[in-house]
Amino acid sequence: MTRARVRLGTGSIRCAAIVIAALCAAVPAVQAAAASAAPAAAGAVATSCKPAVHLPKDESPHSAPVEWWYFSGHLRGTDAAGHAHTYGYEYVIFQFLGVGSKPLYYADLSIADLTRKTFHYAGKEDSYTPPATPGKFELHAGAWTMSGGSGHDALDASLSGYTLDLGLQATEPAVLQGSCGVIPMGPIGSSYYYSWTSLKTTGTVTDHGVKIKVTGTSWMDHQWGALELASGAGWDWFSMQLSNGQQYMLYFIRNDKGTVVVTIGTRVADAGKDVSHLSPASFSEKATGSWTSPATHITYGSGWKVTVPGGTLTVTPDLLDQEVDLVSAQGVVYWEGDVTITGRIGGKAVSGVGYTEINPPEMVPPGA
Repeated sequence: MTRARVRLGTGSIRCAAIVIAALCAAVPAVQAAAASAAPAAAGAVATSCKPAVHLPKDESPHSAPVEWWYFSGHLRGTDAAGHAHTYGYEYVIFQFLGVGSKPLYYADLSIADLTRKTFHYAGKEDSYTPPATPGKFELHAGAWTMSGGSGHDALDASLSGYTLDLGLQATEPAVLQGSCGVIPMGPIGSSYYYSWTSLKTTGTVTDHGVKIKVTGTSWMDHQWGALELASGAGWDWFSMQLSNGQQYMLYFIRNDKGTVVVTIGTRVADAGKDVSHLSPASFSEKATGSWTSPATHITYGSGWKVTVPGGTLTVTPDLLDQEVDLVSAQGVVYWEGDVTITGRIGGKAVSGVGYTEINPPEMVPPGA
C-alpha cells in the first residue's frame, strides 16, 4: 500500500535524507472529516460524515508533501507456443514536495514470475512539474508511465527481461477508506485514501522478448498527506480479492518497537454497493512463519492467519522472496508479495488472490 509505501530512515542515501528533511518540516497531518457513529452491525462501524475525498477531482496530484499512486495485480496468458504464464505485479509512483524547486518522483516496479518462480524489481527517479490534469493523473519516471482517472488506467513500465503494457477498467465503484476517505496511521500521521478494488486488466507482458497477451484483475490505491516517514513506524497491509465477490483492505500500523497501534479495515461486497468499515476488534493477523532475507538480513512474517467478521483466511506467499531492496537508490526496503488466499467466511469456503506488504519498523544498524 500502501501504502507511503516507503521507509526512509537511518542509513539511507542522500536523496532519502533530503526527502526526510523536507517532510519533517511539513505541515501537520490532515485531520479526519468527521467522527464515527455507532456500530451498524457485528464487526462493522457506521460513519456519518462529509466525504473528505471527491472523485474524480482527487485523482489528480495534490499539494500534500507525500503522495502515491499504487497498482498491484494478477495476470495470466498463453504464449504463441501454447505455454501458460502467470504473473503478479506491483507498480507505484511516489510524489514528494518541498524537496526542491520541482516535485521529486520515485517509482518502483516488481514482477513475480510465478511460472519461472522468480522475482524481479527495479526503481526509477525523476523530477518535473506535473501537467495540469483535472480529474486524472499523468505521471512518469523516466520512460515508465502511469495515467488514469475515473477507473480507467494505463500502465507502461519495464525492467530487465519484462515489459508491462496494461489497460485497466473498474468493474466496481471506488471505495473511500476509513472515515469518509481519511485514515489514521498512528505515529506516521493521517492520510487521505481511496481504492479501486476491482479492476479488469488486459494488455501484454513482454517476457524475455516474447509478447504474451494477458488478462487478470488489479487493485489501485491513492494516498496523500503530510506523512512522517521518518517516524520509524511500519505496517503490514493486505489487499484481498475473493471468490465470493468480496474484497478486503486491512492495514496494521506498527510503532518503532513493532507493536500494532492502529488498525484499519474495509470489506467490499455486493459489487461495491455494500462497503463496511470494520471495527478494530473484528479483524486480526498472525504470522504463521517467517523468512529472512539473505540480502538485508531482515526477518519478515511469511504466511498469515487473518480473521475477519464471520471467517478465517490463510494467506500464503506465492514466492518466499519478494523483497524490494532499493536502499542504494531510494533508501527503501520492504516485502511486497503476490499471495494466495483460502479459508471460510460465513461457513462457506472461499479462495482468492491478493497482495501483502510488510514495511518493517525502523531498524537502526549497529553503531549508527
